[in-house]
Amino acid sequence: MADVVLFYPKLETTKPRLLPMSMLTVAAPLVKNGFLVKIIDQRVDDDWKNTLLRELKEKPLFIGFSSKTGKQIMNALEASHLVKETSDVPTVWGGVHASLLPVETLKNKFVDFVIVGEGESPVLKLAQALREKKLYEEIDGLGYKKRNEFFYNPQKTFVNLDEAPEVPYNLVNIENYIENYSFATGKPGRNIAFYTSRGCPHRCGFCYNKEFNKRKWRGESSDHLVGRMEELVKKYNITAFEIEDDEFFVDMNRARKVCELLLDKKLNIEIFTTCRVNYVMQRMDDGLLKLCFDAGFKSLAFGVESGSPRVQQLMAKDISNDQVIGTIERLKKAGIGSKYYFIAGTPTETPEDLYATTDLIRKMKQIDYGVRIPPWRVFTPYPGTDLYALSIKYGFVPPNNLEDWSKYDFTKVRTPWVKGKNKRIIYNVIYSISFLELKQGKSKSFYFKLSRFYGKTVDFRWKMHWFYFPEKHLISLVKKIKHKRYG
Repeated sequence: MADVVLFYPKLETTKPRLLPMSMLTVAAPLVKNGFLVKIIDQRVDDDWKNTLLRELKEKPLFIGFSSKTGKQIMNALEASHLVKETSDVPTVWGGVHASLLPVETLKNKFVDFVIVGEGESPVLKLAQALREKKLYEEIDGLGYKKRNEFFYNPQKTFVNLDEAPEVPYNLVNIENYIENYSFATGKPGRNIAFYTSRGCPHRCGFCYNKEFNKRKWRGESSDHLVGRMEELVKKYNITAFEIEDDEFFVDMNRARKVCELLLDKKLNIEIFTTCRVNYVMQRMDDGLLKLCFDAGFKSLAFGVESGSPRVQQLMAKDISNDQVIGTIERLKKAGIGSKYYFIAGTPTETPEDLYATTDLIRKMKQIDYGVRIPPWRVFTPYPGTDLYALSIKYGFVPPNNLEDWSKYDFTKVRTPWVKGKNKRIIYNVIYSISFLELKQGKSKSFYFKLSRFYGKTVDFRWKMHWFYFPEKHLISLVKKIKHKRYG
């Protein structure tokens, strides 16, 4: 049985898709130093309670948990409770939430230790200290309890990704995390999530990165990351990668070298990843865009967040609507697909700000109807961000314990300033925005035909700022009848 057990709790979605990379990267130095590691992924193990109980009987050094604000905390608490109820094995919490609120996390009776920041070094040192029964109080990045007091040591260094031990993919069944289609093109394939860098140099007011990674961006060298991609292609027959970096294109020389290496190795893969509109307009010439396309970068994702320059400034996005439009035009010419994310419900946002966003989306669709616009994300204050502090100023009362943080729902408006007309606009747009995509789909079902007919009116209604769609009730009824009749 394992020396260390790492438990990955369920997130908001039950579909795994993403590898538990936080656990795999933390496990890497443990494995390298001779520790036996067991990863329990609650998303794929329906019998996780019995799996955990079996491991607890063997008295591992500790159970490590990942913690992201919201439902993952709820599931981590349930598992931590089980640990404390059935054993004296220590519990160690890491991840973004525990890193940003270490003392508050330590105050929970089911938490013994907290990892602040990147986990590779403190987790290894804690495992060594517990195995050898040595002191752990001086370990960088470790939080702990002592005589009813709470302490934590800040993270002092960041991991050099090229020097990090090889990721032990063998600790999980990788088939559980492979999609049967390319995230870049939607075509059949074997798609897997992948990371090539950590951190972000930018200052978006809603993002935790500014506090968690101190605006430090670190990328693997081109040779190192392409080597890892080649290994996954050959070992697991991967045909598509969804690169989950916060920002892949920070270092353009690295990006260019990656493209050249991918072409040299003839991996013939499709890639979906992140970018910024100001990068496309200011740092990427037509030659680089063509190189990206040829190397497999078939689709890029961008955070626009708002069509209101005032709100963009409030969010510290450091982009413009002209750059958004220019990016769509250039990517369309290059044959590269694109996806654009928006956030609604920030403090001080007005109906006019929301209209500016819908007007921008209409213009984007007029330039290239193929651009993808997912439903708006609803702004929810996140610990460690600039807008979190502003939200408190405008009446938001944050939770003060793990139990309440576990009820945090990023899909619903729970902020005091979003009400009345703003709230109606946001929810109606979230509902209707999907119909902007219907011209591209094909189906013979009555539901789809009804939805598509409905969708043809969206552009006009958005133009007039008419966001209430009474037909949704009819569509919902048809959908319910269909489900009841056919299952």
